[in-house]
Amino acid sequence: MHKRKFMITLQNSSILLALCLLTGCATVDNYPVYVEAQKSLSRDATVAEAARIAALTEMVKSSDNEVKIQAIKALQEIQRSKRQVIIQQPKGMFGN
Repeated sequence: MHKRKFMITLQNSSILLALCLLTGCATVDNYPVYVEAQKSLSRDATVAEAARIAALTEMVKSSDNEVKIQAIKALQEIQRSKRQVIIQQPKGMFGN
């Protein structure tokens, strides 16, 4: 449970950091900042998802059948709800 809480906090912090970085990216000159924020978000989401899957996989090994069932359901939900994290590209002064 501690690991999951840590990963959720890490993911939320990464999203907040990316949003803070992007608020100053209103010009095309800051495109490299946009790209780095996109990479950072993707990397953090991947790490968080891998930790979550690893924790659930360990739960599947449990001797308690209810724990196994819940872990399998959670893994199935992860598979069904995969989405890509996308940040809109910053626009220049004239909207281009």
